[in-house]
Amino acid sequence: MESFKKNKPLYKPVKSTKQGKKGMVYVMKDGKKRLLHFGDSSMTDKRKGASKAQQKSYLARSAGIRNKQGKLTKNDKTSANYWSRKVNW
Repeated sequence: MESFKKNKPLYKPVKSTKQGKKGMVYVMKDGKKRLLHFGDSSMTDKRKGASKAQQKSYLARSAGIRNKQGKLTKNDKTSANYWSRKVNW
C-alpha cells in the first residue's frame, strides 16, 4: 500500500483505505489526479455471492445514474459508478 501512495498509478483499482468503502482508484480529472472511493462495504456484490437477479437489478439501476451535467456515468472513468460497476459487478 505504501508504494501505491507514492506512485499513484492511474486507473488501477485497489482495496480502499476508507472505512465503509470497498475500493479506490486514482483518475485524471480536470488535469489533476483525483482519488475516488467506490462501493459500499456492507453491500453484497459478485465477490460476496450475489445472485444473477441481484446483479441484473444493480446494473439496471446504476445504468441510469447521471452526473450534475446530466450525462450518464456508467461509461465515465472519472466516476465512482463506473468503477463500482466494473470491479464489483
